[in-house]
Amino acid sequence: MVTEMSDYARQAGAAFAELIATVEHLRNPGGCPWDAEQTHVSLRQHLLEETYELLDAIDSGDNTDIEEELGDVMTHIAFHSDIARRDNTFDAVTTAQKVREKLVRRHPHVFAGAEQLTDSDAVVDRWEQLKRSESGRSSAVASLPASMPALALAGSIQRRTMKAGLKWPEIEATSPIFETDDTESDAQAELRAAELLMQVAREIRQAGIDPEIALRTAAVALRNRVLVAESQAGDSPLAELDEAERSRIWHESRSPGRQDSRT
Repeated sequence: MVTEMSDYARQAGAAFAELIATVEHLRNPGGCPWDAEQTHVSLRQHLLEETYELLDAIDSGDNTDIEEELGDVMTHIAFHSDIARRDNTFDAVTTAQKVREKLVRRHPHVFAGAEQLTDSDAVVDRWEQLKRSESGRSSAVASLPASMPALALAGSIQRRTMKAGLKWPEIEATSPIFETDDTESDAQAELRAAELLMQVAREIRQAGIDPEIALRTAAVALRNRVLVAESQAGDSPLAELDEAERSRIWHESRSPGRQDSRT
């Protein structure tokens, strides 16, 4: 154990063990036929729906709903772990152990006596560095799941692109289509941003283009350009190159013949 087990941790462990036992009983012979026949693939859509229901509950701020939806997601964890246990691939025990070990590895400033970090951005940077080191991949974008919704995928790729020191978009003189206003609240700015997104999506759809597909195409193109730039940089992370070299690589990574330098 890394830390002393608190009473809360013991109680939570016992409660989770009862959930695991309940799911095990449901999927045993004589239990529920539907539960017994489920697979990782058959539960995929249900897990996705439960995840979005949890996000809705979080947005609502209703703690009762959050608790209920978290329970549904935990049930899926128990189900997938039981499916794997019966297939002799992994189980709830190994899953919990591996994620705990990862949390310890990714927080050396807490568990390993490393230099203390007081800035959350520094914590995120170290986490990403350790993650890339563990996976053997130096890419900042390759690990992003392609199944993410297009807007979330685009936001993550853009954030990582800029964090690597790559200029995107590159036409800095272009007037922004959305700017914050010091006279409005965060809620008002968010509503104004939402209305702008709705307007853009509506106009794109009226032009006969699916905005989800279009945005995903642009996000994937940006990701692929970053991958090309990372390949040209070799073993050196883009963020650690001097600005001139990074700019050269980024310019050369652009698709041949492309005029729009935004992507």
